[in-house]
Amino acid sequence: MTHQDDEGTTTAEYAVGTIGACTLALVLHELVADGYWFERVTEIFVRALRWHNFLDGVPIPRIGLR
Repeated sequence: MTHQDDEGTTTAEYAVGTIGACTLALVLHELVADGYWFERVTEIFVRALRWHNFLDGVPIPRIGLR
């Protein structure tokens, strides 16, 4: 077995990870920016918080996009 120079390996791994994270962020942004998906995600969070009684007596404002 011979010794190979892996000097740029870590940088390449970070670059691939960064591109993947940015792609995922873009996809999530597009889904949430759409009014339908934004309402569904908001509804899930509000239901979860109400289930644990964190929002007792707190009015939830309607949030409009664009």
